[in-house]
Amino acid sequence: MFKKSRFCKWLVIGLVVGLFTVAIAGCGSSNNKQQSEGTKQGTINLRLADVVQPTHPMNVAAEKFAKKVQEKSNGRIKITIYPARQLGDDRQLFEQVQQGSLDMAEISVAPMGSTNPIVMALQMPFLFTDWDQYTKVIKSEATDKLLKGLEKNNVKALAVYNAGFRHILTVNKPVKTPADLQGMKFRTAETPLHVDIFKALGANPTPMPYGEIYSGLQNKVIDGLEMDLSAILMEKHYEVAKDVTLSKHFTWPAILMINTAKFNSLTPEDQKIIQDAAKEVIDENVKDIAEIEKKAVSELTAKGVKMIELSASELVPFIEATKGVEQKYSSQDPAIAEFVKAARNIK
Repeated sequence: MFKKSRFCKWLVIGLVVGLFTVAIAGCGSSNNKQQSEGTKQGTINLRLADVVQPTHPMNVAAEKFAKKVQEKSNGRIKITIYPARQLGDDRQLFEQVQQGSLDMAEISVAPMGSTNPIVMALQMPFLFTDWDQYTKVIKSEATDKLLKGLEKNNVKALAVYNAGFRHILTVNKPVKTPADLQGMKFRTAETPLHVDIFKALGANPTPMPYGEIYSGLQNKVIDGLEMDLSAILMEKHYEVAKDVTLSKHFTWPAILMINTAKFNSLTPEDQKIIQDAAKEVIDENVKDIAEIEKKAVSELTAKGVKMIELSASELVPFIEATKGVEQKYSSQDPAIAEFVKAARNIK
């Protein structure tokens, strides 16, 4: 009797412990499932900033990206865009994304070069010949591999967008050969690579803030500059400078990026949504720019601007003069040399 009672006692205790364990496991499973579903179904709000005006092709690309992400996620992922330097200039935005105080940004390559030199590969002189070749390069494995180098800055690069090919604009002297640039006071961005390129072409590079260009041309502080056609039109530079040489010496790219920790906090499904949307916008960005450039040529010509289109043979002296610049920067990092070589092999 004693043994039977003792057996029953332990049987009851075992059953209670077993039921308790199952209950805990069930709750844990339920909680994990709820957390998973909450992450998957909950609304995600991201902030994305850039420095350009709302109608600029780079910001238009950012808006298209945000729209695609919202559509692909059925409205779960909402990206709010802050254009026109609302949250800071390029360098400040880059720092904010690195620190995680800003989720995403679209940042021009030129100001990033001092922080991570590999991005200068995207502005090597005369690397891109036309938009078809550019698109193939930017969507290639070579670009993906190059952009991985930004991960050490705590950002994940998603895509490269663009503002257009850059050309030469001068006040009184048309440029047909590098000799025409000799001694010319020539505005460049405050970027060593750009200074080196125009030194190699014989000009006297004069770094100057973007907002001072018009008065600089008007007051003959500078004799010329390099700029994309849409900016020449929007900033009304054509009022004080009438000669454009369609040199296409480089483009003006920007990198769409997200803070690494923020990206890693997303589910694999949401990561794919963001990456796919970013890549899909590349073709649309290029199409927009090509249309803008075509329209700008027509409008600038109507405003009395003389367009000089260089033939392939006329471009050769410009390309030869800047080969040393490419060699200089390619030697600074194997990643630059590898990207440039791959890009030049893509036709």
